[in-house]
Amino acid sequence: MQLGSRIRARRRHLGLTLKAVSETSGLSVPYLSQIERHQANPTVTSLASIARALGVNLTFFVPEDRHETAVTRRDAQTFLHLQELPYRVSSLAGRGTDLQLEPLLIHLQPRSESAPNSHLGEEFLHVLQGQLILTVGAERFELGPGDSAHHPSTTPHAWANPSDTQTLLLWIGTPRLF
Repeated sequence: MQLGSRIRARRRHLGLTLKAVSETSGLSVPYLSQIERHQANPTVTSLASIARALGVNLTFFVPEDRHETAVTRRDAQTFLHLQELPYRVSSLAGRGTDLQLEPLLIHLQPRSESAPNSHLGEEFLHVLQGQLILTVGAERFELGPGDSAHHPSTTPHAWANPSDTQTLLLWIGTPRLF
């Protein structure tokens, strides 16, 4: 959460108006409003005044430097298989709230293809076994074991497995899907 949003959330939690925080902090209502709307960045002195007015320490507004480590053991992997999709998916990441990447192990069925789609984010894939035809926009790429591709997800893209054997992909993308 951004600084202005954290300030607004705390103020509203306490049921305070901008005028009340202004009177306690000595800062003007327009300036406080600009900070909450991310149109101004407070000085450390101003932030300390806001913190006092909201009854918190200055560190309340500083995001925690959390380092979550997620380990997924082979035995604990669960697969998702939707009938309408030609592949099975296994998430390789934990459920950390601040994690941005989504690493997946994807088993693409023989002689299958996906419909073109696009979404926010970006994708990286690495072929572990089998063959893959990757179409990104108007470009078509034939990939085999050891080949990789990285592209913006906003460009329409699709996969196809042209072979009689399963294709195994390591896929890493944003935003998180699961």
